[in-house]
Amino acid sequence: MCGPRKVRTVETKVYKTFAKIFGIILVLIGVGALVGAMFASSFISSQMEEQAIIFPEEEAIQSQVEIGRITEEDAAALRPYAGQQLADGAGAQVYADNYIHSHMAFAARQAGVEGETYATLGGLVGQETAALTEKLTADNPGESEETIAKMVAAEIANPLTEYPEAARAKELQDLRTDIMLTGNTLRGMLLNVYGWGLIGQIAFFAGIGAVIVGLALTIWGFLPAKKKNPVNA
Repeated sequence: MCGPRKVRTVETKVYKTFAKIFGIILVLIGVGALVGAMFASSFISSQMEEQAIIFPEEEAIQSQVEIGRITEEDAAALRPYAGQQLADGAGAQVYADNYIHSHMAFAARQAGVEGETYATLGGLVGQETAALTEKLTADNPGESEETIAKMVAAEIANPLTEYPEAARAKELQDLRTDIMLTGNTLRGMLLNVYGWGLIGQIAFFAGIGAVIVGLALTIWGFLPAKKKNPVNA
């Protein structure tokens, strides 16, 4: 029968074998994560360089605070990047949330529809269009629905229209398409950059951790087991 010492020796060899296997696997996974993280960082930098988005200068930031386009909190987030070109995920988040989003909110306040979004503005445009349709129908009895619809479109497109509903519908439609839609599109792109940048950072640190643990396991697995001297009774 095998003695306790021999059993412990066999167990140690098994543990070391597993340590070598898992250690090498962890090192490979860690290296892969590091390569992926570096690729993500390089890709984001090259894409941002092509976009050539520049943060406003310090003076421009302060002037926008004074006219209410951005808040002091927004300005505090923007100032570290003042005058710099957007180059990474962290900067993309700041530009999206503290610059573009603030300008969208300011435009909504100026139009008297604070808190409205691209989706909800569509409903407001519809309400003004419906009110205009009702007025034009009353002013032009006997006209067909098709003719009234053309008159509605013409009044909304006419900058000199006498119908306040038409002017308001045009104002809200321009806010919806020129500001909200464009702003949401840009924000979505930049926040996507931020998300991938964050994933890249997580992959980088996870890769370092995996490599360190993997190397430790691999080294321990290849070290010869210590032999214990027999103790005399």
